[in-house]
Amino acid sequence: MSAHRGSFAVLVCAVITFVAWMSVIMPARAGLVAAGTRVIYQEGQHERTIAVANRNAWQVMVETWADDGGGDPQRARAPFVILPPVFRLHPEGMQVLRIVYNGDALPRDRESVFWLNLYEIPPDPGSRAKSVPHLDLAMDTQFKIFYRPKGLKSSPDDVARQLHFTLRRDGDHVLLVCHNPTPYHASFSRIALVAGETRVPVAPVPDMMTAPFAERAYDLSEAPQSLSGAQVTFTLLDDNGSAQEHTMPLDDARAAP
Repeated sequence: MSAHRGSFAVLVCAVITFVAWMSVIMPARAGLVAAGTRVIYQEGQHERTIAVANRNAWQVMVETWADDGGGDPQRARAPFVILPPVFRLHPEGMQVLRIVYNGDALPRDRESVFWLNLYEIPPDPGSRAKSVPHLDLAMDTQFKIFYRPKGLKSSPDDVARQLHFTLRRDGDHVLLVCHNPTPYHASFSRIALVAGETRVPVAPVPDMMTAPFAERAYDLSEAPQSLSGAQVTFTLLDDNGSAQEHTMPLDDARAAP
């Protein structure tokens, strides 16, 4: 199969997958909807694709770029090129984006994470029918791109059972510390400390991810009254963005006094 035919097959698969996905999701509030919440870019892949649809009742201009999370295209630093960088999308229209790795050196012993930005630029108000309700706001939607080198030890499916949680005090705050000894990012959507009938969630933050070979402290919403039989319940997002529930005991042996 030629490179051209291979690329065309990838695009066709992306479109078919996205159409099927759109048929089962709940109605979206955002104007732009992407087929997924993350992209896993395996070392050696030529490119990855992701489909984007316009759920607005009007056409929009969309600017795309990859960065390290800053959200500023003028200061974007990432080893990925997003194609097309600018395009027009009609109501209910769809565009397949190509994500291409430029070959810059990245760590070989762990995942690296970057962000795909979709910057939605509303049209001139005069180009829309007055009967169409709208807000003239430019919106930047971000999705994670995980670059995964070959030969990493263990599997991403093993991340949950290798995590450790301890408590740490910082003045009046009690912190729940996640220790991640794996080469993968631990992407949480929820973490809570449970002791008896008491459940204490961590304070919400925009991004609850713990990096590979690192630890991260999460501020508990309140100090637990008792640690007898304490456990940590958490939800991890897998490679497909699906939520996986887990429970493990608090690791008192590693907790700071």
